[in-house]
Amino acid sequence: LLTAISIERCVSILCPLWYRCRRPQCLSAVVCALLWTLSVAVIAAVTSLCLFHEHEPCRMALISMYLLNFLIFAPPMVISNVILFIKVLCGSTRRQPKRVYIVIFLTVLFFLIFGVPLSIWNFLQQFSYSLVSSQVVFLLASINSSINPFIYFLVGSCRRHCSLVSLQVAFQRVFEE
Repeated sequence: LLTAISIERCVSILCPLWYRCRRPQCLSAVVCALLWTLSVAVIAAVTSLCLFHEHEPCRMALISMYLLNFLIFAPPMVISNVILFIKVLCGSTRRQPKRVYIVIFLTVLFFLIFGVPLSIWNFLQQFSYSLVSSQVVFLLASINSSINPFIYFLVGSCRRHCSLVSLQVAFQRVFEE
């Protein structure tokens, strides 16, 4: 879904007239449904091969899944976010970048820093090769899983010049509900 969101935001910046006037209304829903379907199909295939077959078909299915992730999903996400980042930086100085673009950029950036190492580590494990310990990789994955609420909070409070008191109040409100 990060890939679909990244590409859509990039297109909305690069081709704003087409995006507002010509883009089919259901395009986002269809793309997300197709991505979910592809993901479920891949996971089902890998699970069935790993549960009911020998070691080698499972290993090949896992390698295929990781390659699909690295070659199909990651490159468009990275390229569209680099384009988005350059466009926002080089854009008009009259308008500050919209917060949603900053959130998307930070989410993808932290995903690449903290989430991708687990995929790389799992891929390399299929070849019995490891660069770092599993504890480091799982720590990074845990950070990736919990960092998004902080990104949303910090980007949302940038205008208000957040202080430690407002951070405490925000957490208190969240946990009271």
